[in-house]
Amino acid sequence: MPNHRIDGLDIHFVQGGPRDAPKRLLYVHGTGCNARVWERHCQALPSDCQYVCVDLAGHGRSGGAGFRGTADHAFVIESLADGLGWDRFVIVGHSLGGAIALTHAVYHPARLAAMVLVDTGGRLRVAPEVLESARLAAAGAEVPPLDRRWTFSPSTPDSVIDRVYRDLGDVSPELVYRDWIADDSFDFLSRLWAVRTPCLAVCGADDPITPVRNHTFFQGSMPSCELAILEDCGHWPLYEQPEAFDRIVVDYVDGVYDSARDID
Repeated sequence: MPNHRIDGLDIHFVQGGPRDAPKRLLYVHGTGCNARVWERHCQALPSDCQYVCVDLAGHGRSGGAGFRGTADHAFVIESLADGLGWDRFVIVGHSLGGAIALTHAVYHPARLAAMVLVDTGGRLRVAPEVLESARLAAAGAEVPPLDRRWTFSPSTPDSVIDRVYRDLGDVSPELVYRDWIADDSFDFLSRLWAVRTPCLAVCGADDPITPVRNHTFFQGSMPSCELAILEDCGHWPLYEQPEAFDRIVVDYVDGVYDSARDID
């Protein structure tokens, strides 16, 4: 598997699709996750797409200990795109990954053809009890586990939830705590009006932690933002409604590149 070295860190990523495919997508996972969460979705991409799924610093097979803010993660993404020689691409970010995508659109907009923001927000606030539980776990204390269903739709089968947790693998409490701090400190609400990158906001109708109102706010605040809401779906549309999620993303990316070709 390929790695990219940046600021002394080896950043691991998964790359697939034909290298000469005209449509490029870069996927960024969320809190406590790794590139594996995108595996099924990327296998459903058509042959005119190439993709990269990154393990954020400290996650999966990447080096480092993670970051407590999104700007450092966005810098790594920009450096990776530069190393790949990608002048234009669509960034797809889930949850914390969506915050990183938004940060990239603010600080490094030139490379972005568009972004897909999946169950995220312009500001991410973490419940105090979740932060405190993560802090105690990082300090080595015994804490009760969170309800495994808390981020899912009530209608989501246990088999789907099992797959999500299996794909997450073992994640250190210290890393999860850093991720939660990165979430909780993220606030770009006052900057959304200036984001000119075309955007698709995707949200599960039953998402309890990054709810629909976050995504309707995107649509009302950013000059070029479309909205897709998936019914019977919580925080994990790529797992809970996989076929609908695949179709929405592929159709949007097709439209982005078709529009660019018309302009050219």
